[in-house]
This record gives sequence, structure tokens and C-alpha cells, in this order.
Amino acid sequence: MLEAILGTRTGVYHLRDDSLYHLGLESERISAILTVSHRNGKRRILAGSYENGLFLSDDHGKSWQEVTAGLGANCVRWLGRDPLNAGHLLAGTEPGRIFRSADNGDSWDELEGIREIDGHEDWYLPYSPRAGAVRNVYAPLGARRYLASVEVGGLLESDDNGISWTCNHVGIDSDIHFITGHPHDANILYAALGYAGIDRTPNEDGDNRRGGLARSTDGGRTWTKLFGDYTRGVIVPISNPDVVIAGPSPDVGRNGRIEASYDGGESWSDASAGIETPMPDMVEEFVETPDGAIWAICSGGRLLSADAERIEWRLVLEPSARIEVESVAFPTTE
Repeated sequence: MLEAILGTRTGVYHLRDDSLYHLGLESERISAILTVSHRNGKRRILAGSYENGLFLSDDHGKSWQEVTAGLGANCVRWLGRDPLNAGHLLAGTEPGRIFRSADNGDSWDELEGIREIDGHEDWYLPYSPRAGAVRNVYAPLGARRYLASVEVGGLLESDDNGISWTCNHVGIDSDIHFITGHPHDANILYAALGYAGIDRTPNEDGDNRRGGLARSTDGGRTWTKLFGDYTRGVIVPISNPDVVIAGPSPDVGRNGRIEASYDGGESWSDASAGIETPMPDMVEEFVETPDGAIWAICSGGRLLSADAERIEWRLVLEPSARIEVESVAFPTTE
């Protein structure tokens, strides 16, 4: 049975065999979660909170330790394994910064080149006083470069292992919610886009309208807008790379739907089977499970699951669980 560690608005939970166990940090909103294999193969849980920094546990939640060494941000929005440096971890934060750890999260070093980007002081968030947010970090297959999404700021890129960085828009868009790509073709990228602009001007209709989903077929040099509805979640599953799944909505945080494309984004069809649409919320993020299923974390805290081959959604947790999920990690033997 699939096992998962859940970050929620009321701490960390362990989901296994359809049973849910609370692992502590109940006073924390856990916006990012990650598990790693630590000393002697022991599992470590890293829990990034939205207000009070990073916590770790080496005893499955019996006790938690606050991590302060080198992590100069109180809000952790994303945690993941470093795709370019084996055994290293990365953290994306508010304000928009990236930190790297070489010791499974005990200590962190800021990738300081981001602070040298012209205009980084103009990054912002419509819902937070902090200056932008790094929502994920991605490395195209076989390419020695990082790409990172910044809401609201742009698309970060580094080709020297994070020493120096550039920040560019995706077409006219600077509100980048997620960056990903085809698992077998480094040239094909997808960027999920919001309605905000770095110049804080009202969004327009027509050709100058911000938001939606954009695709690049040349590694990010040029972009094509595939549709214009506000989008936070997009995934190209490793288990089925012939499909692109996105979670757009005309409104921020509500009235969402799920769509799929089987031709690289040229055409889209409804992929909301099993759920009511418009949704009461929208998809915040898609994650792929170790067995190839797709989970959708929704803005209302719901957690949905579907097979990547036959997209029909079901609730992972019943409403009676009374938890709001914000992040998911799947324990591995790595």
C-alpha cells in the first residue's frame, strides 16, 4: 500500500494503509515536506512551515528540531532533492531565495547569486508582505542548469551550479507558479502562470492578457501560450509522458477544472472525471506517486488521486479526516 507523509495546515501526518497518524507540529502550517534517508538508512522528515522556518525529525515525529543553520527565511515554500548534485537538497522560500544543504538538512547555504539579479527587490506577492516566492526548482533532463519559478518575479535560470542567475519573463508573464518539462526531451518545457505582473498593472484582455499555461520547444528561448486561465499546477508524468495534465481556473483559488492534452498542448480535453466542476477550489500542485499515479493537492486542502493512464479522480482522504493538505512526500529508500 502506498505510504505518504502529508504537510497540512495543522502539522504533519503519516498516511499508510488508509490510516492517518498525526506526527506533530500541530500548530504549524506545513507548506513543504520531504523525506530522506539519513544515518544508517533511518528516515528523516523535513517539514517547512509557512511562518516559522524548517523543522526536522529523525524519530518519525516523536520529536522535532528547528533548523536555523544558514536558512535565512521563515517561510519555506518548496523542498526537494537537488537534481544536479547527488545527496544534496534544495529549499525555495519567501522571500524568493534558494538554499542548498549537503547534510540532509542540518545546515544550509544560500545561493546568493539570486540577490545579484537586477530588479529582484521588485518581486512581490499579492497575498504576503514578503518579496516573491520560489515555488519549485527543476532541471531539464541531461541539462546542467537549474530553472526555478518565482511568484511574482519570473523564471530563474542558472547554468553554473547555482553560482549566478538570470531572471526572465515567460513571454509577457512574470507570475510563474511552476516550471516543469518532458521527462525525455530537455527542450520541451511548461510554465504555469498567474494573473499578476511585476509592474503591478491591471491584467488585460486579448494578446496582452497574463496567466495560463505556456510551452517552450526550444529549452525556454521562446514560449507559446496554450491557454489563458490562471494555472498553478501542471505535470508531465514519468509514467505516461504522452499526456500533459493541468489545473486551470478562470478565478484565483476557486472554480477550477482539470484538463489533459495528448498532443503536447496543441489541444485539450476535460479530465475532471470523478469530481464536480467547476471545483469549489482549484489544483495547487500535481505530484506523481512512486507507483505512477497522479495526486492533486487542491487549494481547499483536498487531496485527489487518478491513474496517469485512465484519468478518473477520487478523494485520497474522506472529508471526515478534517485536515487540509498543502504538501506531500513519498518515503523512499534513497
